[in-house]
Amino acid sequence: MDAMMLEIKNLRVRLRVEGEPRTVIHDTSFTIGAGEAFGLIGESGSGKSMTARAVARLLPEGAECTGEIAFAGKPVLALKPDELRRYRVDDVAMIFQDPRASINPVRTVGDFLTEAARTNFGMRRREAEDKAVALLAEVGIADGGRRLKQHPHQLSGGLLQRVMIASALMGDPKLLLADEPTTALDVTTQSEVMGILNRLRAEHGVAMLFITHDLELAGAVCDRIGVMYAGSIVETLSSDALHEAARHPYTQGLLTSRPSLTATTRRLPVIPGKPLSAFEAPGGCAFAPRCAHVIAQCRESGPEFVDGVRCHRVGELS
Repeated sequence: MDAMMLEIKNLRVRLRVEGEPRTVIHDTSFTIGAGEAFGLIGESGSGKSMTARAVARLLPEGAECTGEIAFAGKPVLALKPDELRRYRVDDVAMIFQDPRASINPVRTVGDFLTEAARTNFGMRRREAEDKAVALLAEVGIADGGRRLKQHPHQLSGGLLQRVMIASALMGDPKLLLADEPTTALDVTTQSEVMGILNRLRAEHGVAMLFITHDLELAGAVCDRIGVMYAGSIVETLSSDALHEAARHPYTQGLLTSRPSLTATTRRLPVIPGKPLSAFEAPGGCAFAPRCAHVIAQCRESGPEFVDGVRCHRVGELS
């Protein structure tokens, strides 16, 4: 890592839920270096996607966002409208989970890929189409000229996700926000798409925030991993240490509840209870109602994030 690309400190997001302001992200902090891939994992509702949207300033209307988000030292939350537009054009790009929900179905793939380049960079249509065809080839789509004339319904989910990756790279971003980009794909296509992202990240030097619920995928793709629960990061560790050195009870629970390719077990252990959003969590440690190691202190006060872990008992449990 040559430089720090993204720094998030004490991020807090409040939304109106059923008419009431509720905290959906609470006290989240992490960094991503230039060229680094940082994985954000956790169950549904933990705040992963909302964190990525906060980085891109794409939160719902009326959202309250406090704390610090700095891109290459630039305070993102303080950007004025024209500065925010340039930030989204030049610096950051987002790949959403469902490509069919992100592409206008009545317009061609070519229109989708070239519109931003022509509008934001003043490219002529031919120049933008040539760049789009080159990027489609980079992401494994042959015959790009023909694909530009097609509509989204004429492409498979795997091809459309490749189109989304090509679209994200049209502006040569420095930070890629990948929000579960392989969830709707089969295993083979998932592997191909992740191979493309890894190769492009290495070749273009792009930093990546990779959001997923798949621990194995995060471990294979990312340099470091942040485990998120109820709107807070409860543990950060290197991907190499994920299986052998996880210390938080939640991270350990996620690991043991996954089936193994080598070990045989009659019944997998599960984490009791249900995942909580930040606004549903009780006082004290948010994971306390589901934790097998809970003590009175856990219910009374929330633990601080120390040495990469947010847990009162991490020392003795480790």
